[in-house]
Amino acid sequence: MKNLIDSIPPIIFIRRAEAGFPIEFASANVESLEYEASYFKDGKVLYADIIHPEDLEAFNFGVISNSERGIRDYTLEYRIIAKNGDLRWVEDRTLIQYGKNGRISRYIGIVSDVTGRKNLAEKLGQEKEKFTSLLNSSRDAIIILEKNGKFLEVNDEACRELGYSKEEFLKLNPGKVDASYESQFPRLVKKINLAGKATFESKHLKKDGTSIPVEVDARFMDYEGRETVLTVSRDVSEQKKLLKDLHHSLKVSKVLEFVVDRSPVIVYLSSPKEPHHVEFITENVIHFGYQPGAFTSGKLSYEDIIHPLDLEKVRDNYFKNYKEGNTDFAQEYRILTASGEIKWVGERTFLHLNEKEEIEYLHGTVMDITESRQSKDFMRLRRDFGSSLASIDEIQEILRQLLDMALEVEPLDSGCIYLMDEDSEKLKLKTCKGFSPAFVKSASEFGKTSGFLNLLRIGKPVYRQYFEIKNMISLESPKEEKLRATALIPISSGGRFAAALHLSSHKADTIPEIARKQLETISLELGNEISRIKEKAELQQTSSDFQALFKSIKDFILIVNHEGCIVHSNPAFRKRLSYTEKELRGKNILSFHPQNRVLEAAKNFSEILDGKTSLYNVPFITREGTEIFAETRFSRGSWRGQEVLVALARPRNSE
Repeated sequence: MKNLIDSIPPIIFIRRAEAGFPIEFASANVESLEYEASYFKDGKVLYADIIHPEDLEAFNFGVISNSERGIRDYTLEYRIIAKNGDLRWVEDRTLIQYGKNGRISRYIGIVSDVTGRKNLAEKLGQEKEKFTSLLNSSRDAIIILEKNGKFLEVNDEACRELGYSKEEFLKLNPGKVDASYESQFPRLVKKINLAGKATFESKHLKKDGTSIPVEVDARFMDYEGRETVLTVSRDVSEQKKLLKDLHHSLKVSKVLEFVVDRSPVIVYLSSPKEPHHVEFITENVIHFGYQPGAFTSGKLSYEDIIHPLDLEKVRDNYFKNYKEGNTDFAQEYRILTASGEIKWVGERTFLHLNEKEEIEYLHGTVMDITESRQSKDFMRLRRDFGSSLASIDEIQEILRQLLDMALEVEPLDSGCIYLMDEDSEKLKLKTCKGFSPAFVKSASEFGKTSGFLNLLRIGKPVYRQYFEIKNMISLESPKEEKLRATALIPISSGGRFAAALHLSSHKADTIPEIARKQLETISLELGNEISRIKEKAELQQTSSDFQALFKSIKDFILIVNHEGCIVHSNPAFRKRLSYTEKELRGKNILSFHPQNRVLEAAKNFSEILDGKTSLYNVPFITREGTEIFAETRFSRGSWRGQEVLVALARPRNSE
């Protein structure tokens, strides 16, 4: 008896909208009907074949009726014949999926075995002893109510599900369990009167205040000689989650289909056996110059297009992740296109294991990452060069290193850097690489009226074939140079034209967009380096001028920290007090006043720190003991990142 009323987890059937409803997919728990999922795979057994012949016409009518009315989500009850011949009542919640043409493409059925519920409803009118046993053996929550909504009977499952004892449950106001029992119950009774039963979804409130979604089957029953309402409620939390996940999966599937059709992401499905025969690959593999049929026919395996130098690494990576229990991993490697070009790809690989933990099949998503890989390599190169340049002040070495960096950019193989000579107003070649001596001689400098310099003064990079540039500016160069794709990039420093990059390729006709961005980044780097060297030279000159001024002032200049210790002093102070710079540094200013005035000086210095005064009238004392009277004025400042006080004093008896 227990087997008749136990709930069975929902079975998912995906049925095509064709005669007999061929089954595309059946979830693994179809074995509860004694079938295996693979039983339906070859299409020999249709879904219509397992429906009881007496229910098939009603099933077909329900499908057609709901489809014609545009209903996308409906529920049917009918009988299914298990493989062993048993009959099972099922409740089929069907979702209709439409194709791109607006026609129905498939039916997704969430099929629940409700045989137990059916049998229970039929047997509730039997003798009392069996009734109690059946009531409490059900995994569904069963409640019997009077027509006014008062609870009369409840089974153990309902008590367990909602957290009450039976005594507590029967004393409850029905509205405490389900709001619809209080506000909508009279309407429910009328509906049962008209239709004989009612099925609806609701929420039951638990003792702890939480709620659970339920599906309720309600009908009249004779209970102890009177007509009552029987409700059989089933917790559909899992089913709701399953339905939500299914809806989500369908959305994801549509998005994935959209992405794959319109993006460079290639998806493949492959056998784990060597040499990884491809069972499926998306059409956009043509991005690499291959036709999908070349793989699925067995003419090519996926491993055939992996770069020979990376193949062993890729194989080892598969094996390593499998051994470590990783079924989802990523890797980067090179492949060869049909034209022989090398591309970098990023692959996300998924290993699907069988019950024996063996690889049943694998699939991966592959994306061309050549440009991003080149950008990473360039950024790493730029970072390394940046670290190197930071310690170099020699302009010639900086130019040489930046030219080397530029020639790392594909497809360039030759280039030179020019600097503007402000005195002669000529553009002069400073470093070059990859050009013949004859070319270097012919292009060593350009005057202010030359077409080459005028073209650069426009301020925008020029990317053309060399012969076009040569004709534009009437440039003379050796014919045997055979330059092709060329870039001329003007460089500014401090808002003025300061230099130029001339880069060329002997093998390519165009410079790709990513290469152009990289070259323009290098040109900015060069402009910054020129500015840095100029600024450093100006700073050195300013520092030199300041030091000369500092040494020439005859007034005393002292720099002290907030503890009164001398940080720096000018030559005039050191000379008058007969101390060396080393002797003064770190000594407290109070050490250089007469002993009988030290307390006065300390108080005066404290007031200066508090901002109460800025004057200091205590005389200084020389090494020999001579007092030097001076009015000293303090102001706050900064010295080498440290907050200090700057003292300026004019000796009264100054020399």
